[in-house]
Amino acid sequence: MDADHSGDVEIRSLVPRRELTQGVEEWLIDGLTAALPDLEMARLFSVRRDMFREADLVTVATRTSDGSAVGALSSRWSVLPSGEPFLHVLTQFIGQRQQRTSTFPRSWGSHFAALQGSERGFPRLIVLKTYNPTVYCAMSAFTRVPGVTIYPQVPAPGGQDASQRRLAMQVARVVAGGHPFDPDSGIIRGIGVPPDLYPALPSSSNKAVNDYFAKVTSPGDRMLCLLTVPTAAAANAILSTFGVLPAARKVAVRGC
Repeated sequence: MDADHSGDVEIRSLVPRRELTQGVEEWLIDGLTAALPDLEMARLFSVRRDMFREADLVTVATRTSDGSAVGALSSRWSVLPSGEPFLHVLTQFIGQRQQRTSTFPRSWGSHFAALQGSERGFPRLIVLKTYNPTVYCAMSAFTRVPGVTIYPQVPAPGGQDASQRRLAMQVARVVAGGHPFDPDSGIIRGIGVPPDLYPALPSSSNKAVNDYFAKVTSPGDRMLCLLTVPTAAAANAILSTFGVLPAARKVAVRGC
């Protein structure tokens, strides 16, 4: 594990196939369940262990004062029918008390650093499913880097870009096979388990994004988000934002 210490939270990245023992998995689950008391975490973990077991990389935020897990970010590599690889972010949870702190960007920084140092390197396509407008806003912030695009566009008065719609449909078949997918809205129907994981739809600081989520999602739905990073220069700008590379051009992580 590579550790990054700051304040009362330590950030570490681990490789599940080597380090995810039964004890580590239970420690993660117990910590996250306690750190997010308003979510149905116990019910989630009763049916979903794949987010850790099937991940290629897990980044964990640990409270140093008591050693409990208060955040987790996991991902795995997947492949489109064309053979193009993409990074599928399986989950990200930040404890209730750690939200709106440096834990979020530090977790991503550690995750990106580990990816950058791996054989595959930085992903050119990052995919995640979310019910949280704040997560969408954080991803959309990177479109300030020239060439970086996000799907779906919110709002999109003229409709979604045709090439992005086609790409989203390919990705949906890989990450959400068997679930209805609407490429015009980006919504995967009924894929969230349990459907009432969140007590209510979360909100961001952007009213238009909040309104969009409220309009197109129901409990149990998830938005499929694609972040395309087409060049090494764009990837380096993102890595610089998280301190993985020397400062070049930075973007604001909080986004909209």
